[in-house]
Amino acid sequence: MIPLLLALALGAKVTHGGVAAERLARIDGVVSESIARHELPGAVVLAGHRGKVIFRKAYGNRAVEPFAEPMTVDTVFDVASLTKTVATGTSVMILVEEGKLLLSDPVVKHIPEFAPERGDRAKVTIEHLLTHRAGLPPDDPLDLYAGTPDEIFARKYQQPLKSAPGSQFVYSDVGYEVLGELVRRVSGERLDRFAEEHIFRPLGMEDTTFLPLSPAGEREGSPLASLQSWPRPKAALPAKRAAGRKG
Repeated sequence: MIPLLLALALGAKVTHGGVAAERLARIDGVVSESIARHELPGAVVLAGHRGKVIFRKAYGNRAVEPFAEPMTVDTVFDVASLTKTVATGTSVMILVEEGKLLLSDPVVKHIPEFAPERGDRAKVTIEHLLTHRAGLPPDDPLDLYAGTPDEIFARKYQQPLKSAPGSQFVYSDVGYEVLGELVRRVSGERLDRFAEEHIFRPLGMEDTTFLPLSPAGEREGSPLASLQSWPRPKAALPAKRAAGRKG
């Protein structure tokens, strides 16, 4: 559905008044049909042109259990794994630009306990983590996520690799959790704070936050702790957008 929405918005003929209204009107049908097919409960579509918002509309519901709640244009969305590119990967590249690490650096240079028994884990580089080629699994068992962040990472670093570093592409949340810890080790700041200071605030992303929000709009827990819990979707909390939990 997303590629079609982009085609409708970006392919619209531009007139003196902006984008052709008849092209934008087709978005209604695309989203409504997707909701009718139960592909998604609801959506918010926003299109911009030349620095101005030309289309913004809410469809369907933002929650369906325990009861339906209509979608609103200010609904909070957990952007989930987009956090990898918006926050984690960008934070790592900022540290690269600052000369504080190299993509070719072995992870153990900055996190020695990442490879407690050396072996293949000692060969994993930062680039391997960024490109999902570190040999790590997609996710670790949930029973590893108990205790303090240090205790959790200590257990995670004991896990064997699934393949040799650089040999396979396997999309991995695990690798980006390690990158979040890498940012903390190298910068001295937690990933959420580093991202706010170096990415969100400079770009004017005032409504973007990293951690789950309480009903009062306050941040809760630590980045790693937020990986352990699956609260009611933040889409049920209007007013601010959130930058997700994982990676």
